[in-house]
Amino acid sequence: MAQRDWENLNIDCLVEVFKWVGMESLLLSIPLVCKSWYKATLDPKCWQILVFPDIRCSEKLPRTMTMHFVHSYSLSWHHFPNASFAKFVVSRGQRSATSLVLPGTCSYQALEYISDECPDLKFLGLSLDLLYHNGPVIANLISKWKNLQVLSIGHCYMLNEMFAQLRLHCKNFVGLICCYSWIGHEEAFAIASMPKIKYLSFRKVHFHQNNLLMILQSCRELELLDLSDCSGFDYGNEIRKLASHIKTFRCERSSSSEEEDDYHYYAEEEQARLVYRKIM
Repeated sequence: MAQRDWENLNIDCLVEVFKWVGMESLLLSIPLVCKSWYKATLDPKCWQILVFPDIRCSEKLPRTMTMHFVHSYSLSWHHFPNASFAKFVVSRGQRSATSLVLPGTCSYQALEYISDECPDLKFLGLSLDLLYHNGPVIANLISKWKNLQVLSIGHCYMLNEMFAQLRLHCKNFVGLICCYSWIGHEEAFAIASMPKIKYLSFRKVHFHQNNLLMILQSCRELELLDLSDCSGFDYGNEIRKLASHIKTFRCERSSSSEEEDDYHYYAEEEQARLVYRKIM
């Protein structure tokens, strides 16, 4: 059998493969294989799905992209240039990015740059830390992402403000993913105010019964509702009846009790990936 010449593979085929491999491979592995592979990684289509590492998470895992950068360039964990790194990666896409999961720390200038350079964004993932530090800024920037369809958040902080912008500017918005949070009356009302929403995925989220009922009564076009591991409501006849028309409905391990849980920093990204595959 003749040995395959990987260097001479069609560049369009390479791009179709590389756009799914992830940021770490695109930056640290594939360009080092050969010149043609390096050239393929420069194609903007390879940078349409951008999932940034979180420096907070990377301190706990030994083989992450951030760890590679820190060691390769003798950087300090506390001085990793997240803003410059974000700008560098986003620029590779030449304004073609459609999916973006931002790091936990990002400066105002970096967020402004990203919002201008990602006009076609359809999926946006925001961590707990990023929302706490830049929630008002992000809420104001949502108006620039008119094609946004799905929002994944690590906490419901600033949910009302973000949904106000979504209602005004994002006519194609159809999905919310939320982990490790508390949906109070105001948050439930914000969700219920978007009756055309089709996908709601919650993990480790606490609802009062009436707030969940408000959402179910208003969002009659739901196609997916995931309440796995949620708490605070009784999964009884009333909820079953209101959810009976939903094609995909999950309520495993949910309970009426109020449970305390530690934050698991990787749950947000994993949940976002699962739902993204389902609806995008």
